[in-house]
Amino acid sequence: MKTWKKVLALGLALGLSVTLMTGCANSETPSGGDAGAPSVSPSASQGAEPAATGPAAWTSVDDLKGAKIAVQEGTTGNDVAAAIDGATVSAFKAATACAIELMNGRVDCVVIDTNPAKALVAANPDKLMLLDFPASEESETYAIATQKNDAGADLAAEFNTAMKTLKDNGTFDALVSVYISKEEDATLPELKPVENSKGTLVMGTNCEFEPFEYLTSAGEPTGFDVDFVKYLCAEMGYEVTVENMDFDALIPALQSGRIDFIAAGLTRNDEREQNANFTDGYYDAVQSIIVQK
Repeated sequence: MKTWKKVLALGLALGLSVTLMTGCANSETPSGGDAGAPSVSPSASQGAEPAATGPAAWTSVDDLKGAKIAVQEGTTGNDVAAAIDGATVSAFKAATACAIELMNGRVDCVVIDTNPAKALVAANPDKLMLLDFPASEESETYAIATQKNDAGADLAAEFNTAMKTLKDNGTFDALVSVYISKEEDATLPELKPVENSKGTLVMGTNCEFEPFEYLTSAGEPTGFDVDFVKYLCAEMGYEVTVENMDFDALIPALQSGRIDFIAAGLTRNDEREQNANFTDGYYDAVQSIIVQK
């Protein structure tokens, strides 16, 4: 009797399980001909992301009017942001400080040169994004600044000659491949030793502008400009040392003679040319906009 009841109970349980499984399958996999099947939103089924809102939805510079903008102090980005109607501009010593302000929600965006902007986004890919239009339609040209005197003019001319040599022999393009394009198989040529040195030049820079100048994990200056200058000075017959300082301190340091030249992603413009000699341009850039993702 007990055996018969167990068999009956087991049969009822199996039947109930089949019924429940069938019901679950019908509710999770809708059939096109079943009017009773629940509908599934195409966007939900395809995992579509919600539409962008706030600064992430900006489509032109006009959208920046009245925005809170972080910039690096003394840079072209500072000038571009200050010209935007109604913008509140906060200037910081370092590009990384601008990114922190943005991620903490204290500003709406960061305006900075494109390659440093890409470096900041690459370091925070889940939090930051680059808008697909520039902060300004005008491009800018980086150049090396020397002292505003005859010696500085002569040094700028020496740099120009060496810059042409590095362009012709492929060293400049190799530097671009390593630091700007970041090609995996890119390498730099051997840096030739300086024989019969004409002396030591002091380079002033601001190591807050990756990939042009930044610090290694050991605290040593590196980047496109740092290596570019090493090759230039080797070609010219000089030793070189690097002084890292605040960006807005570079021109005063050049004027005082503390440094011999500036290589710091420095834009050549009319105002700066009143206080320094400049080499030919070596890199063109535009100002970009970073927002929260």
